[in-house]
Amino acid sequence: FYLYPQPYIRVLHNGCCHHKTAVQKKNLNPKWNQESFKIHTGPPANYNNSGKEGHIAFYVYDHDEFSDDDNMGCFSIPLSDYMNKPPTTAWFPVQKNMDVDRNYDCLKASGRIQLSISISVRKRLNVKRGNSQELRGKIQVHLNWELEGAEKTDLDTSCVAINSLGNILMEETVYFADLINSNGSIRHTGDVQMGGTGKGENIHVDLASVRPYVTALYFILSVATPGKTFADVESAEVIVKNSQFDLCRFVPTFAGSHTSMFLMRIARDGGAGVWKMTIIEDTDHTARDFGTLIPEIKGYSRDLVPGIQINPTERVAIMRKGGAVCLEDYVAGKLPESLTFGLAWDVTNGVNIDLDASAICLNSSLAPVDIVWFRKLTSDDRAIQHSGDEREGDEVGDDEKIQIQLGDINPDIKHIAFVINSFSGQELDDIRLAACHLFDPTTGVEIAKYKLSNNGDLDKHTAL
Repeated sequence: FYLYPQPYIRVLHNGCCHHKTAVQKKNLNPKWNQESFKIHTGPPANYNNSGKEGHIAFYVYDHDEFSDDDNMGCFSIPLSDYMNKPPTTAWFPVQKNMDVDRNYDCLKASGRIQLSISISVRKRLNVKRGNSQELRGKIQVHLNWELEGAEKTDLDTSCVAINSLGNILMEETVYFADLINSNGSIRHTGDVQMGGTGKGENIHVDLASVRPYVTALYFILSVATPGKTFADVESAEVIVKNSQFDLCRFVPTFAGSHTSMFLMRIARDGGAGVWKMTIIEDTDHTARDFGTLIPEIKGYSRDLVPGIQINPTERVAIMRKGGAVCLEDYVAGKLPESLTFGLAWDVTNGVNIDLDASAICLNSSLAPVDIVWFRKLTSDDRAIQHSGDEREGDEVGDDEKIQIQLGDINPDIKHIAFVINSFSGQELDDIRLAACHLFDPTTGVEIAKYKLSNNGDLDKHTAL
């Protein structure tokens, strides 16, 4: 008889495993479609002054339930071959061993493996006289693009604030779902979901009024429409202005098949009210929001925060209305056994607000199986638990929580829909400090978040 292999791949760089694919059960022609990952490698050549060119190595194994996994072959990619090139798809022959690692061997290795590769060079920023421009007063970042072809393309601008430790300050960050920072010194005009409207998107910054604990602002442009890249919006341009004249101009289409661009950084420069603008103009080929780029933002902050610690897995999905994300892309390793959905809000204009969070459980036909809400706090399978009704919004942290034990959920339940409604009748975008998020209750690490306050998509709406 013949035993079908159960292949999987381990991806190594500099001796460390950065990714392990899923095991393909009994498969002679395995495919790991959509299983993407990122590796932060450092310099591509002379890594750690070893004199050897940087490689990423791929090791193929046959998973065995009762003994050690068997070697099936290997191959490596020289990083320098793909530097400064657009995303590339290519076939690589599987070899029995590699010069970079003689400890691995497979005498009967054969076949080929197809990969999609994109390598981005991240500049190490240094704020020095001559490569930065001093700024004061007020600036405006203006994005405009035209409708091209029959399909709409949504571009988004964001201004991401960091503190002196390099941590993201969400209350000082503006983007499509949060249009005003904590004191109104940074303002976004709102999400424009297709070009050709004549309005575009604008971010206005009053540098003199930015909170003193903000160390730097990063301006990021992203293509929000799935399947689209900067190559699909040839007319797009970003112009940075002050009160008197244009300071600089970006043309994203030159970036080609990428989905996000770091436009520039504006950082404090010692004196009161003095800031310096540094052009970055680097790209990313997968990210469609700034939450996915937190490691890169911290990487660009090394000159501002010496010794900053960068965790490549520190990412959070910035959700949008109608958007979709894969949760496993935002956790280190596999999904945790339990997740918590949290909803927070605050007293608004002296009025106590009553928001309610609910979980609607659906089967494969989208028929309701169970509903967990403030009048039924526990699901029938006891896997979902509601913390109880909060009627004022005066709690510290999340006002309402719904906890989910993933392994205990009724097998008939295929979908869990989290619903928010304003029981007291206020429109969701008018409620102060209203937001929801999904997080790991053991570590407190956020996986996805959605802002309700000042969110134009929720204007005139009392339920979501």
